[in-house]
Amino acid sequence: MKGRIVIIDDDNLLLEFMEEHLSMNDFKIDAFESPVKATEFLQENKPDLVITDVKMNEMTGDEILAFVKKNCPETGVIMITGFGNIQHSVNALRKGAYDYITKPFKAKELLFRVSRYFESDPSEVGPKKPGGTDSKPRKTEREKSTHVKKIEPSPNGEENQFVGNDPKIKKLLRILPQIARNDAPVMIQGESGTGKEVFAHQIHVNSDRAGKPYIKINCANLPTELVESTLFGHLKGSFTGAVADRKGAFDEADGGTLLLDEITEIDINVQAKLLRVLQEKEFYRVGSQKPIRVDVRVLATSNRILGQAITEGVFREDLYYRLNVFPITIPPLRHRREDIPLLANHFLQEFTRKYDLGEKKLSDELINYLMRQEWRGNVRELHNKIHRGVILSQDSVEIKPDHVENQLFSNVDENLSNEVLTDLPLMAIEDMELHLIKKALEHTQGNQKEASKILGISDRTIRNKLKNLGE
Repeated sequence: MKGRIVIIDDDNLLLEFMEEHLSMNDFKIDAFESPVKATEFLQENKPDLVITDVKMNEMTGDEILAFVKKNCPETGVIMITGFGNIQHSVNALRKGAYDYITKPFKAKELLFRVSRYFESDPSEVGPKKPGGTDSKPRKTEREKSTHVKKIEPSPNGEENQFVGNDPKIKKLLRILPQIARNDAPVMIQGESGTGKEVFAHQIHVNSDRAGKPYIKINCANLPTELVESTLFGHLKGSFTGAVADRKGAFDEADGGTLLLDEITEIDINVQAKLLRVLQEKEFYRVGSQKPIRVDVRVLATSNRILGQAITEGVFREDLYYRLNVFPITIPPLRHRREDIPLLANHFLQEFTRKYDLGEKKLSDELINYLMRQEWRGNVRELHNKIHRGVILSQDSVEIKPDHVENQLFSNVDENLSNEVLTDLPLMAIEDMELHLIKKALEHTQGNQKEASKILGISDRTIRNKLKNLGE
């Protein structure tokens, strides 16, 4: 179980939707249509997180927030609003809510917001800002106080297997042992969802460092002001909010492997310090003049065209050559279509075992359907569809296209650009600008460069708008 969540909403359909989706993702859910009954439950129980609607008949979301802050101070709160009222949401965040979601929202947005709460750090929490783009990380009490994500090696886990019979994939699997058995950096390129992280994990678990720490940093999600501290750590008082000494990712990964996911999103100035670690095997914590020696193997991934990133001046050429000892490119799923049935059946076995279901099979109609898709989300998208099909097929032995493309989820997989620009409520121009920027940042998980591409503006414009609007 990932954590315990209380959901409060007097809209029964929405309540059931949230309960089903979060339960499906291994959260323990207590759902209440009545906010009064929910508060009675909360007097005796202390969940990790409360998700509450803002407008309800018996109590308002603000009243729920105040109750939780008073009676369950360690419990986080995520607010749901259907009014597109940005200012109300900002005020709720200032009163102590962790985050808010604007209706209508997609299942993946709900899961992203909830997962972000459980992966964040309570010791550095400041006033929150909409969308989480500038808010500081937060974690539940049961987790370690660190920004970095430690992943225990599990070489035989279904989710960590790199599967395929395509000639390009077979070649990667053949050279994997050679790459794993040395300490040289590896740069893994490919579109989002192709399996870059899975391949990186396989490098670690097949290496001599397999029993040592494996630390993953998603560089695209790091607030600019926390990048250096996250990587190298800091001393107490070195910047506002640094209330104690803290180790960084390189400290945590000492002796093991550090994965820098989407490394091209690291600030150009911090890249120079990263280059020093790779060259000199030492670094400085923020606020310290004392070098720290470290033994870390660095793996890096990027979904960008690196030559273009270098030309645009957002990625250092010398860092590229330092990392590019073993350049790996993972092909998109549409270029390895013959692997689709193999992967689909692999995921089928994964989920039938996970949910302790009887034998199921993919219908010929479904296989043909899967073979015809474009797979912009690549293997990750296929993985999600099979997951959905296994669950929605219920007692049926055969999984069919209708189970995978259930009408309830028809809007989830639409084009991101359209998704960002639809379902906007009537609001002031300034609020609409912030709303569009917020939605774009949510879909890119805080990556301002990718959000700027969706909106057709520069990432500098996004930063300026957020600053001017006080966000």
